[in-house]
Amino acid sequence: MKRINVHIITLCLAIGAMAQNPNDSLWHLLPYSKKGNAGIGYQEAVNMMKDKKPQSIIVAIADAGVDIYHPDLINSLWKNPLEIEGNKIDDDNNGYIDDVYGWNFIGSTTYDNMELTRQYALLNPIYELKPEAQANNPDEYTTYLEIKDKFLKEKSESKLFFEFFRTISQGVESIEKKYERKIDKSVIENHKSQNKSEELAKRMILRYAKATKSFDIESIKKDLEEGYKQYDYLYNYAYNTSFNPRIEHVGDEYYNFTERVYGNNQVYYGEEFSSHGTHVAGIVAADGTNNFGAKGICSSCKIMSIRNVPEGDERDKDVANGIRYAVDNGAKIVNMSFGKGYSDFPLTVKEAIGYAASKDVLLVHAAGNDGENNDKSDNFPHDFEDAYPNWIEVGASSWRSGSKALATFSNYGKTEVDLFSPGVDIYSTTPENQYEAYDGTSMASPVVSGVAAFVWSYYPSLSAAQLKNIILQSSVPIKGRIRIPGSKRKTRAHKISRTGGLVNLPNALRLAEKIVSNE
Repeated sequence: MKRINVHIITLCLAIGAMAQNPNDSLWHLLPYSKKGNAGIGYQEAVNMMKDKKPQSIIVAIADAGVDIYHPDLINSLWKNPLEIEGNKIDDDNNGYIDDVYGWNFIGSTTYDNMELTRQYALLNPIYELKPEAQANNPDEYTTYLEIKDKFLKEKSESKLFFEFFRTISQGVESIEKKYERKIDKSVIENHKSQNKSEELAKRMILRYAKATKSFDIESIKKDLEEGYKQYDYLYNYAYNTSFNPRIEHVGDEYYNFTERVYGNNQVYYGEEFSSHGTHVAGIVAADGTNNFGAKGICSSCKIMSIRNVPEGDERDKDVANGIRYAVDNGAKIVNMSFGKGYSDFPLTVKEAIGYAASKDVLLVHAAGNDGENNDKSDNFPHDFEDAYPNWIEVGASSWRSGSKALATFSNYGKTEVDLFSPGVDIYSTTPENQYEAYDGTSMASPVVSGVAAFVWSYYPSLSAAQLKNIILQSSVPIKGRIRIPGSKRKTRAHKISRTGGLVNLPNALRLAEKIVSNE
């Protein structure tokens, strides 16, 4: 799921002034600096490789879809060389008709529920209606009680915030109707509320203005709309046990895990639902040769779009088949900027990870945005206790230095998170020819995918395992004590990740050169 816009949080909770933005919109590409703007060193890497010719590397973006018409992506798209676009024939006999730019495994699905909801719906009839099952399966029953408690709590919270945003939205609308001129701060300050919704709207608007040090009613209304849509989804879909879009929108035999071909070739699913995937794709390979918009890390890369993530939690069958499709169609790297706390069929995903490992394909995964320790709480999919050497788990760093080097929302873990990568205020492509700055480990992961692809394009003889080790070993150690995400406590970076480091492209190239030269 997408992170809720920081403006919405500010509006909702009035938590104080918003953070200062970085000085450069493409700060993540800047050189590493201990004093701030701890980027990946992109330009130095380009200069290092100026006399060498890269190979083209295919990077699969397993996500919510990619805008294949975006001017900053159009030259970076993978096109199936054996498929004739639009003829409705499986020209390459891979089972997928007209899969020119990739494949969509979720069909017309836009919303799906949370995995927590699906697990609750599965286990609740067993343990609430059949008490004898509690004694027969004590471990699963314990898990069910945990799921039940969390589900009911989150469902209740979603209802609370849904009603909160609905009330404020109604209040703003009611206030606006009373005035013929544009609403400014003085109007709100002097407004005499006629009901509860108006008074709540008035308070929140003024708190918003104080927190952001500005007053823009249109921005406020936009954030309110986003908040309302987010919690409308959570309340009516995410935590709705009776909601199941699978049959209507996908049409597969869901519990048939040998089924590989379902869905369609529509890899872009509109501005609202494919913004996340489009942003991720741009971080990896937005056109760096033009003089506008964003700049991807790997200019020689080609983006393959795998649509398998709806608004909600992805399903394991789609994750596994997305990996297999990418591998079978030439991708060398699969970026996975998604995750969830529970898994319905983890072994299905595990088999796909193993398949990718056998074909020498690198998998890069976002660690999650809950400010939690992944050593103690699950973030699926994962590499199943280091069973495979082709997996990199990525946490998010900020553009700040010192104790604030890590993103406040990033998950971490001494054994489960490999390293950190820029993931705050990352500027990239969004649908309909637009650009925005997003936060999340969802952004940190494609930075690492881009770095990996850049290195691999110049050193194609490396194995996926070697490339992983290069990226980890060449990371720049984060010095000093840093604030643990989601906490006020401080520690050393190596205590909350494997490397304690930040990804660094020039260092990775130097190490790759050394390894290849010694082979």
